[in-house]
Amino acid sequence: MSTTVRDIYECIDRFAPFSTQESWDNSGFLVGDASKEVRRVAVCLDVTHDTLAQAEAFGADLIVSHHPVIFHPMKGLREQTPGTESIVYEAIRKDIAILSAHTCWDLAEGGVNDVLATLCGLEDIEAVLPDENGNCMVRKGTLKTAVPAEEYADVVAETLNTLVRLALPEKMIRTVAVCGGAGASFLPDLKAEGVDAYITGDAKHNDFLDAIDCDIALLAAGHYETETVSMPVLREILTQEFPDLEFRYLESAPIVYIG
Repeated sequence: MSTTVRDIYECIDRFAPFSTQESWDNSGFLVGDASKEVRRVAVCLDVTHDTLAQAEAFGADLIVSHHPVIFHPMKGLREQTPGTESIVYEAIRKDIAILSAHTCWDLAEGGVNDVLATLCGLEDIEAVLPDENGNCMVRKGTLKTAVPAEEYADVVAETLNTLVRLALPEKMIRTVAVCGGAGASFLPDLKAEGVDAYITGDAKHNDFLDAIDCDIALLAAGHYETETVSMPVLREILTQEFPDLEFRYLESAPIVYIG
């Protein structure tokens, strides 16, 4: 019996329910035919012209991405000037379906933030700061021993292969919260959680000032770097569920750090 895009959608929906996504999100089946037969699946953080080309070279029938390929409303679907074609248009032209698991994968048990917390050496991990539906984006855990924030930042940088911007480098830390991607908005609520440090992807200058006011060592480790580590895990889950299919993880890093 053949596997369809719908089968893979329904599988992801069981462990990262699309109904749990944030109200502003656009996770789900976004491009193609849900009844399309699938033999090869590409998994990536972002659908870019590069990852779409990689998926085509792999012979993928489906791309499973984290960030939705359609996020803002589209006013048209057309081929543009050479080299700047609409990614959605190109995916349709190449007959590659796309489904995206964004905030539902962030929230999921074993998803983005559990993977990040585990990789960053945390133990006794728990979900904190539930939303109005009881879903928790942020994870909190403890280190085996207290260490200076600057020393821990070096470990995080090496683990995630990134550069880390840090507030309160000399602070001794043991209780750490994490939220991959753009999680700085959770910072004010974490003060009541008694955390010593907070790892997220993106942070503005004012976020670092707020962290200092909250006496929380803030580690900004890169949006891509704090989330893409979860995609091989998603690929492995799907591989176990669909052993007859071929899966490939595609790198899609948009930024190169110089220094």
